Amino acid sequence: MAKAAVFRRLDNLWRSSTLSLKIKLVLYTSLIISTAIYASETWKSTARIRQQLDVFHYRNLRKIVGITWKDHVTNMEVLSRTGQRRLQDIVAERRLRMAGHIIRMSPGRPANHAMSWTPRGSGRRRGLPTKTWRSTFKEDLVDRGVDWNSVRSVAADRSRWQTLAAHCPVKDRRT
Repeated sequence: MAKAAVFRRLDNLWRSSTLSLKIKLVLYTSLIISTAIYASETWKSTARIRQQLDVFHYRNLRKIVGITWKDHVTNMEVLSRTGQRRLQDIVAERRLRMAGHIIRMSPGRPANHAMSWTPRGSGRRRGLPTKTWRSTFKEDLVDRGVDWNSVRSVAADRSRWQTLAAHCPVKDRRT
């Protein structure tokens, strides 16, 4: 079932006047967000994917809060009223948390080996995607000021890695 269909099936709940906004947001986070970003740790990140995630998120939050297009409320205002974060930031945090887990694995594990493995041949072959999960991960690291060569030592410090994963890069924020 599509993520929008899951949200629409609970339409009566979102329109309910007996439930508080806090309860609606807890339900939204636990039911809709968890369904929408299931296995997002393994997604590559393109501008189109990030935009689709955020459009879905803003549309749902506006419906829950009762904001229509006539109200002329910005997306940042919607996020501040609901206490939510951008969906692309949540996905990036999950991707970094999983990558840290993989990097801390013993070197003999296949998942750890895959983090640094490069296939034979020069560059991307015709027909393959230009953007990969690893290139997305490297961009996440650059956004947070971490060099690819020092990623293993940074990931070894769990508290530093958690802080790094939770950090939302300023350059991606819209004001």
